[in-house]
Amino acid sequence: MKTDKLCQALLRLHPFPGELLTGQAQAALRAHAGEVLAESHYAQKQLLLSSGQPVDHAYFVADGFARGFCYNERTGSDITLFLWEEESFAVAANSFFLRQPSDIYLEVLPGSTLLSLSHGQLEEIFARFPPTERLARALCLHYNAFHQQRARDLLTRTAWERYQDLLATHPRVEQKVSQEVIASYLGITPWSLSRLKKRHR
Repeated sequence: MKTDKLCQALLRLHPFPGELLTGQAQAALRAHAGEVLAESHYAQKQLLLSSGQPVDHAYFVADGFARGFCYNERTGSDITLFLWEEESFAVAANSFFLRQPSDIYLEVLPGSTLLSLSHGQLEEIFARFPPTERLARALCLHYNAFHQQRARDLLTRTAWERYQDLLATHPRVEQKVSQEVIASYLGITPWSLSRLKKRHR
């Protein structure tokens, strides 16, 4: 079941609430999640969220790939900020939890299956299972750590090192997204990426 993948991903979040480690608590939460989570399949590329829109849903990538990006008006190009593969939480986290308009676009790629939960449904889960609020905080901490690491890598690591890190964390990325998307995630041009790959081949 797709909810099994979600539960496994939640268990990997730290710190994980001890109250949810019992079999009874997990079974109750799993049963409720199965009732409220919506499952969607995407045969084509689709934009789920645009910058400036209210963020009412958080997504979990059960299968496939999604990306988060912003638009650079100066250059007229996309800047990829997030690449979410299977068993990742795809959400404009700050906007979703702070109830602010999105500052990114969220795009799902063909062949993907996503589970979604509205903010209202999440509030209901918090009310029924209070320890889950700490899971939400753990997810926010995860995103904050990710942003800090990304900023550090862009300043201290070479483009080739960042490319190697990307392949290590997302082994299927080159089969899922274009070289333009990968280059924008690395902070370089597609031509620079092509030259790097030729140089290190």
